Amino acid sequence: MIAWDLREWLDQLEKENELLRIKEELNLEPDIGAIGKAVCDLQGPGILAENIAGYKIKLCIGLSASFKRTAMALGLAKEANFGEIKGKWRNAFDKYPVKARIVKDAPCKENIVYGEEVNLFQYPVPRININDASFYLTKTMCITKDPDSDWVNVGMYRAMILDRNKTGFKAGYFQHAATHYFKARRRGQPLEMAISYGGAPHIPIVSGSPIPQGWNEFDFAGALRGEPEELVMAETVNLPVPATAELVLEGVLKEPAVFEGPFGEFPGSYSNTFMTPVFEVKAITFRNDLIMDHLYIGRGRTETDYMTDLPTISSMEQELKARYPEITEIAFLTPKWMNCVVQGKWTHQAQPVKVMTACLAARGAYKMVTIVDEDVDPWNADEVFWAISTRCQADKDVYILPGFPVGLDPSQSHEELTCAFGINATKPLGPYPRHRVAQYVTPRKETSYWKDRIKKSMQGGKA
Repeated sequence: MIAWDLREWLDQLEKENELLRIKEELNLEPDIGAIGKAVCDLQGPGILAENIAGYKIKLCIGLSASFKRTAMALGLAKEANFGEIKGKWRNAFDKYPVKARIVKDAPCKENIVYGEEVNLFQYPVPRININDASFYLTKTMCITKDPDSDWVNVGMYRAMILDRNKTGFKAGYFQHAATHYFKARRRGQPLEMAISYGGAPHIPIVSGSPIPQGWNEFDFAGALRGEPEELVMAETVNLPVPATAELVLEGVLKEPAVFEGPFGEFPGSYSNTFMTPVFEVKAITFRNDLIMDHLYIGRGRTETDYMTDLPTISSMEQELKARYPEITEIAFLTPKWMNCVVQGKWTHQAQPVKVMTACLAARGAYKMVTIVDEDVDPWNADEVFWAISTRCQADKDVYILPGFPVGLDPSQSHEELTCAFGINATKPLGPYPRHRVAQYVTPRKETSYWKDRIKKSMQGGKA
Protein backbone atom coordinates (compact mmCIF):
# COMPACT_ATOMS: atom_id res chain seq x y z
CA MET A 1 0.00 0.00 0.00
CA ILE A 2 1.34 3.44 -0.93
CA ALA A 3 1.33 5.87 2.00
CA TRP A 4 -0.87 8.95 1.65
CA ASP A 5 1.55 11.34 3.32
CA LEU A 6 5.05 11.65 4.78
CA ARG A 7 3.91 10.77 8.30
CA GLU A 8 2.29 7.52 7.25
CA TRP A 9 5.40 6.79 5.19
CA LEU A 10 7.63 7.30 8.24
CA ASP A 11 5.42 4.88 10.21
CA GLN A 12 5.74 2.28 7.46
CA LEU A 13 9.53 2.67 7.38
CA GLU A 14 9.80 2.36 11.14
CA LYS A 15 7.78 -0.88 11.16
CA GLU A 16 10.16 -2.31 8.54
CA ASN A 17 13.30 -1.18 10.46
CA GLU A 18 14.07 1.25 7.64
CA LEU A 19 14.05 4.40 9.79
CA LEU A 20 16.46 5.71 12.42
CA ARG A 21 15.34 8.51 14.73
CA ILE A 22 18.13 10.77 15.97
CA LYS A 23 17.11 12.69 19.08
CA GLU A 24 20.42 14.40 19.86
CA GLU A 25 20.92 17.99 18.69
CA LEU A 26 22.30 18.23 15.15
CA ASN A 27 23.54 21.20 13.14
CA LEU A 28 22.33 21.84 9.61
CA GLU A 29 26.00 22.01 8.64
CA PRO A 30 27.97 19.77 8.64
CA ASP A 31 25.77 17.08 10.17
CA ILE A 32 22.93 16.77 7.66
CA GLY A 33 25.14 16.53 4.56
CA ALA A 34 27.48 14.07 6.27
CA ILE A 35 24.58 11.89 7.44
CA GLY A 36 23.01 11.94 3.98
CA LYS A 37 26.23 10.78 2.33
CA ALA A 38 26.72 8.02 4.92
CA VAL A 39 23.18 6.69 4.45
CA CYS A 40 23.60 6.61 0.67
CA ASP A 41 26.94 4.81 0.82
CA LEU A 42 25.60 2.17 3.21
CA GLN A 43 22.03 1.98 1.85
CA GLY A 44 21.26 2.36 5.53
CA PRO A 45 17.98 3.36 7.16
CA GLY A 46 16.43 6.73 6.44
CA ILE A 47 16.99 9.39 9.09
CA LEU A 48 14.46 11.46 11.02
CA ALA A 49 16.40 14.18 12.85
CA GLU A 50 14.17 15.38 15.69
CA ASN A 51 16.35 18.16 17.09
CA ILE A 52 17.93 20.61 14.64
CA ALA A 53 19.84 23.41 16.36
CA GLY A 54 18.02 26.72 15.95
CA TYR A 55 14.76 25.20 14.69
CA LYS A 56 11.67 23.55 16.10
CA ILE A 57 11.10 21.60 12.89
CA LYS A 58 12.05 17.96 12.30
CA LEU A 59 14.06 17.02 9.23
CA CYS A 60 14.35 13.84 7.17
CA ILE A 61 17.34 12.85 5.06
CA GLY A 62 18.07 9.62 3.20
CA LEU A 63 14.51 8.28 3.08
CA SER A 64 15.01 7.35 -0.58
CA ALA A 65 18.57 6.02 -0.31
CA SER A 66 17.98 2.37 -1.25
CA PHE A 67 16.22 0.35 -3.91
CA LYS A 68 14.34 -1.40 -1.08
CA ARG A 69 12.69 1.83 -0.05
CA THR A 70 11.96 2.71 -3.67
CA ALA A 71 10.02 -0.55 -3.88
CA MET A 72 8.16 0.29 -0.66
CA ALA A 73 7.38 3.81 -1.87
CA LEU A 74 5.67 2.26 -4.91
CA GLY A 75 3.58 -0.04 -2.74
CA LEU A 76 5.72 -3.18 -3.18
CA ALA A 77 7.48 -5.37 -0.63
CA LYS A 78 10.97 -4.14 0.18
CA GLU A 79 12.32 -7.46 -1.12
CA ALA A 80 10.94 -6.73 -4.60
CA ASN A 81 13.49 -7.26 -7.35
CA PHE A 82 14.36 -4.87 -10.16
CA GLY A 83 11.96 -6.59 -12.54
CA GLU A 84 9.02 -6.13 -10.15
CA ILE A 85 9.81 -2.46 -9.61
CA LYS A 86 10.08 -1.82 -13.35
CA GLY A 87 6.90 -3.84 -13.91
CA LYS A 88 4.97 -1.64 -11.47
CA TRP A 89 6.11 1.42 -13.42
CA ARG A 90 5.16 -0.06 -16.80
CA ASN A 91 1.72 -1.02 -15.49
CA ALA A 92 1.14 2.61 -14.51
CA PHE A 93 1.81 3.62 -18.12
CA ASP A 94 -0.94 1.22 -19.19
CA LYS A 95 -3.39 2.56 -16.58
CA TYR A 96 -2.69 6.27 -17.14
CA PRO A 97 -4.53 8.53 -16.49
CA VAL A 98 -6.14 8.07 -13.10
CA LYS A 99 -7.43 11.61 -12.72
CA ALA A 100 -6.64 13.38 -9.46
CA ARG A 101 -9.46 14.52 -7.19
CA ILE A 102 -9.69 18.16 -6.03
CA VAL A 103 -10.66 18.56 -2.35
CA LYS A 104 -11.60 21.71 -0.41
CA ASP A 105 -9.95 21.11 2.96
CA ALA A 106 -6.41 19.80 3.24
CA PRO A 107 -3.71 19.32 5.90
CA CYS A 108 -1.26 21.43 3.89
CA LYS A 109 -3.46 24.50 4.61
CA GLU A 110 -3.26 24.29 8.41
CA ASN A 111 -0.99 27.36 8.42
CA ILE A 112 -0.76 30.12 5.79
CA VAL A 113 1.57 33.11 5.57
CA TYR A 114 1.55 35.84 2.91
CA GLY A 115 3.72 38.66 1.63
CA GLU A 116 6.05 40.19 4.23
CA GLU A 117 5.53 37.21 6.55
CA VAL A 118 7.21 34.88 4.04
CA ASN A 119 10.68 33.95 5.28
CA LEU A 120 12.44 30.93 3.77
CA PHE A 121 15.17 31.15 6.40
CA GLN A 122 12.67 29.99 9.05
CA TYR A 123 12.85 26.46 7.65
CA PRO A 124 15.77 24.04 8.09
CA VAL A 125 17.15 23.89 4.55
CA PRO A 126 20.70 22.51 4.59
CA ARG A 127 23.73 23.19 2.46
CA ILE A 128 24.32 19.54 1.55
CA ASN A 129 27.86 19.72 0.12
CA ILE A 130 30.79 21.89 1.21
CA ASN A 131 30.99 24.16 -1.85
CA ASP A 132 27.28 24.57 -2.56
CA ALA A 133 26.62 28.25 -3.21
CA SER A 134 23.74 28.46 -0.74
CA PHE A 135 21.00 26.48 0.96
CA TYR A 136 19.14 24.36 -1.59
CA LEU A 137 15.65 22.94 -1.77
CA THR A 138 16.30 19.51 -3.31
CA LYS A 139 13.45 16.99 -2.93
CA THR A 140 11.04 19.29 -4.68
CA MET A 141 7.82 18.81 -6.57
CA CYS A 142 7.77 21.90 -8.79
CA ILE A 143 4.29 22.42 -10.24
CA THR A 144 3.73 24.54 -13.36
CA LYS A 145 1.05 24.81 -16.03
CA ASP A 146 1.48 25.16 -19.78
CA PRO A 147 0.32 28.69 -20.77
CA ASP A 148 -1.28 27.24 -23.94
CA SER A 149 -3.22 24.30 -22.45
CA ASP A 150 -4.39 22.50 -19.30
CA TRP A 151 -1.16 20.49 -19.05
CA VAL A 152 0.08 20.55 -15.46
CA ASN A 153 3.64 19.35 -14.97
CA VAL A 154 5.38 18.23 -11.78
CA GLY A 155 9.19 18.10 -11.93
CA MET A 156 12.11 17.84 -9.51
CA TYR A 157 14.39 20.86 -9.89
CA ARG A 158 16.85 22.41 -7.49
CA ALA A 159 16.06 25.81 -5.98
CA MET A 160 18.81 27.91 -4.38
CA ILE A 161 17.63 30.21 -1.61
CA LEU A 162 18.62 33.80 -2.45
CA ASP A 163 16.63 35.87 0.02
CA ARG A 164 13.77 35.52 2.50
CA ASN A 165 11.27 35.18 -0.37
CA LYS A 166 13.34 34.34 -3.45
CA THR A 167 15.12 31.34 -4.90
CA GLY A 168 16.93 30.52 -8.10
CA PHE A 169 15.43 27.79 -10.26
CA LYS A 170 17.53 25.46 -12.42
CA ALA A 171 15.73 23.60 -15.21
CA GLY A 172 17.40 22.45 -18.42
CA TYR A 173 16.20 23.94 -21.71
CA PHE A 174 14.79 20.56 -22.73
CA GLN A 175 12.86 19.97 -19.49
CA HIS A 176 9.13 20.51 -19.20
CA ALA A 177 9.11 23.33 -16.64
CA ALA A 178 11.52 25.25 -18.89
CA THR A 179 9.13 24.71 -21.81
CA HIS A 180 6.36 26.35 -19.75
CA TYR A 181 8.62 29.17 -18.59
CA PHE A 182 9.87 30.14 -22.05
CA LYS A 183 6.32 30.16 -23.41
CA ALA A 184 5.30 32.57 -20.64
CA ARG A 185 8.39 34.72 -21.17
CA ARG A 186 7.67 35.06 -24.90
CA ARG A 187 4.33 36.52 -23.86
CA GLY A 188 6.03 38.92 -21.47
CA GLN A 189 4.39 37.22 -18.47
CA PRO A 190 5.73 35.55 -15.31
CA LEU A 191 4.99 31.85 -14.88
CA GLU A 192 3.03 30.73 -11.83
CA MET A 193 4.70 27.93 -9.87
CA ALA A 194 4.25 26.05 -6.61
CA ILE A 195 6.96 23.99 -4.92
CA SER A 196 5.60 21.18 -2.77
CA TYR A 197 7.65 19.43 -0.09
CA GLY A 198 6.75 16.19 1.68
CA GLY A 199 3.63 14.16 1.05
CA ALA A 200 3.12 10.71 -0.46
CA PRO A 201 6.49 8.99 -1.12
CA HIS A 202 5.86 8.03 -4.76
CA ILE A 203 5.19 11.58 -5.99
CA PRO A 204 8.86 12.72 -5.68
CA ILE A 205 9.82 9.60 -7.66
CA VAL A 206 7.34 10.56 -10.38
CA SER A 207 8.49 14.19 -10.37
CA GLY A 208 12.13 13.13 -10.86
CA SER A 209 11.48 10.56 -13.62
CA PRO A 210 10.85 11.01 -17.36
CA ILE A 211 7.10 11.19 -18.04
CA PRO A 212 5.90 11.91 -21.60
CA GLN A 213 5.35 15.54 -22.55
CA GLY A 214 1.76 16.59 -22.03
CA TRP A 215 1.12 14.01 -19.30
CA ASN A 216 0.04 15.14 -15.82
CA GLU A 217 2.35 13.62 -13.19
CA PHE A 218 -0.43 13.68 -10.57
CA ASP A 219 -2.57 11.51 -12.86
CA PHE A 220 0.41 9.18 -13.37
CA ALA A 221 0.91 9.00 -9.59
CA GLY A 222 -2.75 7.98 -9.35
CA ALA A 223 -2.09 5.21 -11.87
CA LEU A 224 0.75 3.97 -9.65
CA ARG A 225 -1.48 4.11 -6.57
CA GLY A 226 -4.48 2.59 -8.30
CA GLU A 227 -6.81 5.38 -7.16
CA PRO A 228 -6.93 9.17 -7.51
CA GLU A 229 -4.46 11.41 -5.74
CA GLU A 230 -6.00 14.15 -3.60
CA LEU A 231 -5.10 17.72 -4.55
CA VAL A 232 -6.17 21.14 -3.34
CA MET A 233 -5.98 24.46 -5.18
CA ALA A 234 -3.22 26.81 -4.06
CA GLU A 235 -4.04 30.08 -2.32
CA THR A 236 -2.41 32.64 -4.64
CA VAL A 237 -1.73 30.80 -7.91
CA ASN A 238 -4.04 28.79 -10.16
CA LEU A 239 -2.34 25.46 -9.55
CA PRO A 240 -3.26 22.22 -7.76
CA VAL A 241 -0.94 21.00 -5.00
CA PRO A 242 -0.83 17.73 -2.99
CA ALA A 243 -3.36 17.91 -0.18
CA THR A 244 -1.07 16.09 2.26
CA ALA A 245 2.10 18.08 1.49
CA GLU A 246 4.11 19.22 4.48
CA LEU A 247 5.04 22.58 2.92
CA VAL A 248 3.99 24.46 -0.23
CA LEU A 249 5.69 27.56 -1.63
CA GLU A 250 3.51 29.59 -4.01
CA GLY A 251 4.75 32.27 -6.36
CA VAL A 252 5.97 33.18 -9.84
CA LEU A 253 9.04 32.56 -12.00
CA LYS A 254 10.18 35.79 -13.56
CA GLU A 255 13.03 37.96 -14.80
CA PRO A 256 15.55 39.39 -14.12
CA ALA A 257 17.78 36.33 -14.18
CA VAL A 258 20.29 35.74 -11.37
CA PHE A 259 23.46 33.72 -10.98
CA GLU A 260 22.76 30.29 -9.49
CA GLY A 261 25.25 27.62 -8.38
CA PRO A 262 27.64 25.96 -8.03
CA PHE A 263 25.88 22.93 -6.57
CA GLY A 264 27.07 19.35 -5.94
CA GLU A 265 25.21 17.39 -8.62
CA PHE A 266 24.63 13.79 -9.71
CA PRO A 267 27.81 13.47 -11.84
CA GLY A 268 29.69 13.70 -8.53
CA SER A 269 31.04 17.17 -9.26
CA TYR A 270 29.96 20.74 -8.68
CA SER A 271 27.86 22.23 -11.44
CA ASN A 272 28.72 25.44 -13.23
CA THR A 273 27.19 28.76 -12.31
CA PHE A 274 24.06 29.39 -14.40
CA MET A 275 21.78 32.32 -15.15
CA THR A 276 18.33 31.29 -13.96
CA PRO A 277 14.98 33.01 -13.44
CA VAL A 278 13.95 34.05 -9.94
CA PHE A 279 11.18 32.25 -8.09
CA GLU A 280 9.46 34.92 -5.98
CA VAL A 281 7.44 33.35 -3.16
CA LYS A 282 4.12 35.08 -2.48
CA ALA A 283 2.69 32.68 0.11
CA ILE A 284 3.61 29.59 2.11
CA THR A 285 1.22 26.97 3.42
CA PHE A 286 2.34 24.25 5.83
CA ARG A 287 1.17 21.62 8.27
CA ASN A 288 1.22 21.74 12.04
CA ASP A 289 4.39 20.11 13.43
CA LEU A 290 6.04 20.51 10.03
CA ILE A 291 8.55 17.86 8.89
CA MET A 292 11.03 18.76 6.14
CA ASP A 293 12.07 15.98 3.75
CA HIS A 294 15.41 16.55 2.00
CA LEU A 295 17.58 14.32 -0.17
CA TYR A 296 21.32 13.93 -0.53
CA ILE A 297 22.89 14.30 -3.97
CA GLY A 298 26.57 14.17 -4.84
CA ARG A 299 29.26 11.65 -5.64
CA GLY A 300 28.48 7.96 -5.99
CA ARG A 301 25.05 6.38 -6.07
CA THR A 302 22.88 8.78 -4.12
CA GLU A 303 19.19 9.29 -3.42
CA THR A 304 18.23 10.54 -6.85
CA ASP A 305 19.74 7.37 -8.35
CA TYR A 306 17.89 5.03 -6.01
CA MET A 307 14.65 6.95 -6.56
CA THR A 308 14.62 7.30 -10.31
CA ASP A 309 17.06 4.86 -11.98
CA LEU A 310 14.59 2.00 -12.30
CA PRO A 311 11.60 4.16 -13.33
CA THR A 312 13.79 5.89 -15.94
CA ILE A 313 15.08 2.56 -17.23
CA SER A 314 11.54 1.17 -17.33
CA SER A 315 10.41 4.13 -19.44
CA MET A 316 13.37 3.66 -21.80
CA GLU A 317 12.80 -0.08 -22.12
CA GLN A 318 9.13 0.47 -22.85
CA GLU A 319 9.99 2.95 -25.59
CA LEU A 320 12.94 1.10 -27.13
CA LYS A 321 12.04 -2.60 -26.84
CA ALA A 322 8.98 -2.02 -29.02
CA ARG A 323 11.36 -1.07 -31.85
CA TYR A 324 14.33 -3.20 -30.86
CA PRO A 325 13.15 -6.46 -29.27
CA GLU A 326 16.75 -7.69 -29.25
CA ILE A 327 17.35 -5.49 -26.14
CA THR A 328 17.31 -7.66 -23.02
CA GLU A 329 18.16 -5.12 -20.29
CA ILE A 330 19.15 -1.48 -19.74
CA ALA A 331 21.22 -0.41 -16.74
CA PHE A 332 22.86 2.71 -15.33
CA LEU A 333 26.32 2.74 -13.83
CA THR A 334 27.24 5.76 -11.73
CA PRO A 335 26.98 8.58 -12.51
CA LYS A 336 23.49 7.76 -13.68
CA TRP A 337 22.25 8.86 -17.11
CA MET A 338 25.80 9.78 -18.11
CA ASN A 339 26.72 6.10 -18.18
CA CYS A 340 24.05 3.88 -19.74
CA VAL A 341 24.68 0.20 -20.55
CA VAL A 342 22.45 -1.80 -22.90
CA GLN A 343 22.54 -5.59 -22.96
CA GLY A 344 21.11 -7.44 -25.93
CA LYS A 345 20.85 -10.65 -27.90
CA TRP A 346 22.37 -9.41 -31.14
CA THR A 347 21.99 -11.30 -34.42
CA HIS A 348 23.36 -8.73 -36.87
CA GLN A 349 26.44 -6.54 -36.65
CA ALA A 350 24.40 -3.35 -37.29
CA GLN A 351 22.01 -3.82 -34.35
CA PRO A 352 24.30 -2.54 -31.57
CA VAL A 353 24.97 0.73 -33.40
CA LYS A 354 21.28 1.32 -34.19
CA VAL A 355 20.31 0.71 -30.57
CA MET A 356 23.17 2.91 -29.34
CA THR A 357 21.94 5.94 -31.29
CA ALA A 358 18.30 5.27 -30.34
CA CYS A 359 19.25 5.24 -26.65
CA LEU A 360 21.07 8.56 -26.94
CA ALA A 361 18.00 10.05 -28.61
CA ALA A 362 15.67 8.72 -25.89
CA ARG A 363 15.06 10.73 -22.73
CA GLY A 364 17.14 8.89 -20.18
CA ALA A 365 20.63 8.23 -21.56
CA TYR A 366 22.33 11.59 -21.97
CA LYS A 367 26.00 11.14 -22.74
CA MET A 368 27.51 7.67 -22.90
CA VAL A 369 25.99 4.35 -24.07
CA THR A 370 27.88 1.06 -23.96
CA ILE A 371 26.41 -1.93 -25.80
CA VAL A 372 27.21 -5.40 -24.41
CA ASP A 373 26.19 -9.02 -24.97
CA GLU A 374 24.03 -11.33 -22.88
CA ASP A 375 27.06 -12.80 -21.09
CA VAL A 376 27.92 -9.39 -19.57
CA ASP A 377 26.00 -8.11 -16.52
CA PRO A 378 25.14 -4.48 -17.41
CA TRP A 379 24.95 -3.54 -13.69
CA ASN A 380 28.47 -4.82 -13.00
CA ALA A 381 31.10 -2.19 -13.84
CA ASP A 382 33.91 -4.78 -13.77
CA GLU A 383 32.18 -6.87 -16.41
CA VAL A 384 31.27 -3.86 -18.55
CA PHE A 385 34.85 -2.58 -18.55
CA TRP A 386 36.10 -6.10 -19.28
CA ALA A 387 33.89 -6.09 -22.38
CA ILE A 388 35.21 -2.66 -23.41
CA SER A 389 38.78 -3.84 -22.90
CA THR A 390 38.46 -7.12 -24.83
CA ARG A 391 35.69 -6.57 -27.39
CA CYS A 392 36.25 -3.01 -28.55
CA GLN A 393 38.68 -1.30 -30.91
CA ALA A 394 38.54 2.47 -30.46
CA ASP A 395 39.06 3.31 -34.14
CA LYS A 396 36.14 1.09 -35.22
CA ASP A 397 33.81 0.71 -32.23
CA VAL A 398 33.63 4.15 -30.58
CA TYR A 399 31.09 6.57 -32.11
CA ILE A 400 31.33 10.32 -31.48
CA LEU A 401 28.12 12.39 -31.57
CA PRO A 402 28.58 16.12 -30.81
CA GLY A 403 25.89 18.65 -29.91
CA PHE A 404 23.80 16.82 -27.30
CA PRO A 405 21.94 18.82 -24.59
CA VAL A 406 22.78 17.49 -21.13
CA GLY A 407 22.80 20.60 -18.93
CA LEU A 408 24.74 19.26 -15.92
CA ASP A 409 27.75 17.66 -17.59
CA PRO A 410 30.69 19.45 -15.91
CA SER A 411 32.72 19.25 -19.14
CA GLN A 412 30.01 20.69 -21.39
CA SER A 413 30.43 23.76 -23.59
CA HIS A 414 29.26 27.24 -22.64
CA GLU A 415 26.17 26.57 -24.78
CA GLU A 416 25.33 23.65 -22.41
CA LEU A 417 26.02 21.08 -25.12
CA THR A 418 28.02 17.90 -24.69
CA CYS A 419 29.65 15.41 -27.03
CA ALA A 420 27.85 12.09 -26.58
CA PHE A 421 29.55 8.86 -27.49
CA GLY A 422 28.71 5.19 -27.86
CA ILE A 423 30.88 2.13 -27.35
CA ASN A 424 30.20 -1.12 -29.17
CA ALA A 425 31.61 -3.68 -26.73
CA THR A 426 29.88 -6.69 -28.27
CA LYS A 427 31.27 -9.92 -29.67
CA PRO A 428 32.04 -9.74 -33.41
CA LEU A 429 29.36 -11.16 -35.69
CA GLY A 430 29.75 -12.59 -39.16
CA PRO A 431 30.07 -12.77 -41.97
CA TYR A 432 33.09 -10.45 -41.53
CA PRO A 433 34.01 -10.32 -37.82
CA ARG A 434 35.69 -7.14 -36.57
CA HIS A 435 38.22 -9.12 -34.52
CA ARG A 436 38.52 -12.39 -32.65
CA VAL A 437 35.92 -13.30 -30.03
CA ALA A 438 36.88 -12.87 -26.37
CA GLN A 439 35.06 -15.29 -24.06
CA TYR A 440 34.64 -14.85 -20.32
CA VAL A 441 36.65 -17.15 -18.07
CA THR A 442 33.94 -18.54 -15.80
CA PRO A 443 34.83 -20.15 -12.45
CA ARG A 444 34.21 -23.82 -11.75
CA LYS A 445 30.91 -24.53 -10.01
CA GLU A 446 32.78 -25.81 -6.94
CA THR A 447 34.25 -22.34 -6.34
CA SER A 448 31.29 -21.15 -4.24
CA TYR A 449 31.68 -24.14 -1.90
CA TRP A 450 35.34 -23.31 -1.30
CA LYS A 451 34.56 -19.61 -0.86
CA ASP A 452 32.16 -20.48 1.98
CA ARG A 453 34.73 -22.70 3.68
CA ILE A 454 37.50 -20.13 3.40
CA LYS A 455 35.23 -17.37 4.77
CA LYS A 456 34.45 -19.53 7.81
CA SER A 457 38.15 -20.05 8.48
CA MET A 458 38.81 -16.30 8.15
CA GLN A 459 36.12 -15.65 10.76
CA GLY A 460 37.74 -18.08 13.22
CA GLY A 461 35.72 -21.17 12.36
CA LYS A 462 36.80 -24.57 11.15
CA ALA A 463 37.50 -24.78 7.39
